[in-house]
Formats: sequence, C-alpha cells, structure tokens
Amino acid sequence: MTLDWNDLPGLFPGLQASDRWLPLLQRHLALISAAGPHGRATGVAPGDAVRRNYAESLELLRIIDGAQGGPPLVDIGPGAGFPGLIIAAVQPAWEVHLLEPLKKRATLLEQLAAELGLPLVTVHPIRAEEAARGPLRETAATVTARAVAPLRELLEYATPLAMPGGLLALPKGSGVLDELAEAPHALTALRCEVEAVVRTRPEASETPYVVLVRKAGPTPRLYPRRPGIPHQRPL
Repeated sequence: MTLDWNDLPGLFPGLQASDRWLPLLQRHLALISAAGPHGRATGVAPGDAVRRNYAESLELLRIIDGAQGGPPLVDIGPGAGFPGLIIAAVQPAWEVHLLEPLKKRATLLEQLAAELGLPLVTVHPIRAEEAARGPLRETAATVTARAVAPLRELLEYATPLAMPGGLLALPKGSGVLDELAEAPHALTALRCEVEAVVRTRPEASETPYVVLVRKAGPTPRLYPRRPGIPHQRPL
C-alpha cells in the first residue's frame, strides 16, 4: 500500500493545522533527498517514503497521545529524523531531544531542525548510554526508538532517560512476542513494566506493533552500563 501526501490529514484527523505541518514534512523529504547519502539514513524507497517514514512516525505520535505521553521527548537513533523530528514538526511546542551518535547525521539533523524552524529540537551527538549518564537522565516524559535493538537491550538504553512515570513507545515487528518473552529480567532490573502492546493501523504503518512501557520508579545507578555492554551482554 502506498500513500500520497494528501492522504495524511484524513488519516490523522486528530493532528490539527495540517496546512502548517504538511508542507514541513514535504520540505523535510526534499532536504534529506538533497543531502545525499547522509540524508538517506533509511532503506525505504522514495516511492514508499510517505507511508514508511512519515505516516509511520505520525502513527507513533497518535499512539503516544492515546497513552497520555508528551514532552519532553527523547528519540534514540533517529537517522534522518524519524520519528523525533517529524513529531517536532507536527508538535512545534514540544521539547524534543535527538540522540544521534554518528557525527555527520547529527550535523544533518541540526541543519534540518534549523531549516524547518524548530527551535525546541536539540541534537545530541552521543550514544544513549552516555546521554543517560548526563543531564538528560530521567528527564523525558516520552522516549522513542525506531529499529534500534531487541527489546531487552533497548530497555537499557531508553529507560534511564525517562522520568519515573514516563512512557517508552517502542515500535516493533512481528517478532514482538519473542522479544517480550526475553525481557522480564530487564523490565524488573530497570523498574519498568509493559503497559500495552498496541497494533498499528496497517494503512499507516508497516511496523505492526508499538510496545508501551511505563517506568515505575527511578532507574538504579548501575544502569545504563558502559557503552557497548548492553549490546554485548543484554539483560
């Protein structure tokens, strides 16, 4: 299924002022297309971009809204801006932090935020493990991460960034049940719990699920472990 730009306002009627944000999303695609290889931080073909990148980001925002998530939002590994920069374009009053350790992509994200007129977006050219040991620790009302890592590994990156009571909104594929089956120890150690596994609308997203995790209490100081360790030895 493919989507046209004009399909987005009808698909997301809860997102007001489409006459403002729709041109921003179109401008974003034009900018990343002109940026060359660093802008193509996705394997999505240009003809599928509206659905696979933009509608999918907006579908995640719709689910976040339904779970009473909100700003400040931290997005781990956004690549060319999905979903964090797209959420910021639609919700310009939200404080959004983008964690992108690849320096060239981080520079591109800064340029994109400036070109789109999004002053509340801050780009951090560091890894999530480093960010969670600094000023961003336990500051986010919502943490997102798209296609970053298996759930039990991803929880160690994301949970320390969320404030107690905060929401993790983590898009997942068809293997979500297997990932959940491997995650109980990580959930317990990081003091969080799965609140829901939400099915996305197939017309809006090819990623079929979003796992909603609620942080129940402060993250133990042990976590996150040093960069690289969560990947090498996931909880």
